Amino acid sequence: MAEISIFVVHPNQQYCQDVIRAFHEYDSELEIETITDLRDAPARVQEESATVVVVGVDTPNDPALKTIEAISAGPADVGMIVVSKEPTQELLVSCMRAGSDEFLEFPLDMQELAKAMDGLFRRKGIMAQREGRVIAVFSATGGTGVTTIACNMAASIASELRATNAAALIDMNLQFGAVALTMDIREFTHTLVDAVQEHERLDENLLRTFMTRHSSGAAVLPGPVSIADLEGIDPLSLRPVIQVCRKTYQHIVLDMPHAIDERSIVGLDEADEIFLICDMLLPGIRNTIRALETFLELDYKREKIRLVINRFYDSDQVSLDEIVEHVDLPVHWLIPYASEPVVTSLNSGQMLEECDPDSPVAMSLIALAQHTAGVQPHVKPKKKRGLFSWAR
Repeated sequence: MAEISIFVVHPNQQYCQDVIRAFHEYDSELEIETITDLRDAPARVQEESATVVVVGVDTPNDPALKTIEAISAGPADVGMIVVSKEPTQELLVSCMRAGSDEFLEFPLDMQELAKAMDGLFRRKGIMAQREGRVIAVFSATGGTGVTTIACNMAASIASELRATNAAALIDMNLQFGAVALTMDIREFTHTLVDAVQEHERLDENLLRTFMTRHSSGAAVLPGPVSIADLEGIDPLSLRPVIQVCRKTYQHIVLDMPHAIDERSIVGLDEADEIFLICDMLLPGIRNTIRALETFLELDYKREKIRLVINRFYDSDQVSLDEIVEHVDLPVHWLIPYASEPVVTSLNSGQMLEECDPDSPVAMSLIALAQHTAGVQPHVKPKKKRGLFSWAR
């Protein structure tokens, strides 16, 4: 990873230290220095080639706004993050006009900080200097839409960012994986087994030769085509495959099996976030509770686990509040119930963004991908159909 230097600018040293602690919780290896003299900040930032500057601003007439303007007017393309104890719309506008790239409320929320940093690195062209983030999509119950969500997320992230290293998808369901079928990938030479067998010499270049490119731009590593291939898979050998993926791609999505065993735990351990998928049915809710209990026994932090309600609808029997109360996790995302678009997608091998982009379920999954990739959610323009509708 290339060196990333961060300066925290604020007259109060304790304020600076509080910000530094939050950033070190996000990434303990970051090099961070404080600047308490606002007048000295622009010169030091330029002289020491700062990557990111974090400035504390609390009022629309705060002197720190002049500091932001001076740094932004300099020759270096420095990422600028404002943190504020008193965030208001007026203050947000003032900071953006001064040159701020991101605006966060203090004290800092780890998820919001991670999204801001990832988005900043991408926009500033330094995402390749950082390791990618891994998201494991998991449900303790079969048939809850894990593969559909994982495939559509990876495809939408790749389509959104439009970079060859934007997104990778690994089929971790080694016995009954369906990623290749879901994405209509009919011809592929290599699978996860090949990458595992070469784990000792696996690097970024070799990994790319094992991946199959989906039409969205996502790099896909299908699961084994035969159960007999599982004999050659050592669970511990899965770890270096995921770790090399981190070095190669910005976002890695793991389509997980519906079990917590020695193989799946490798993917769950490596994941930065676990999207715990739950539907509106009591058996699924019960198994979601059991899965969360197991995750906590494995010492996963609650912040790592994101509750995603799939096939959501207003029910007289089970309410969203009851699910949240019993699962004891806040809802990260709601994906609406829509059987017809999903069935069409699965039977055609097309992603929802392609076959029915205006459906609520497609728009929800696209927005989830945008949020995950750290980009501002927006309605994507309809794609033109034709010979050159996809070029890379």
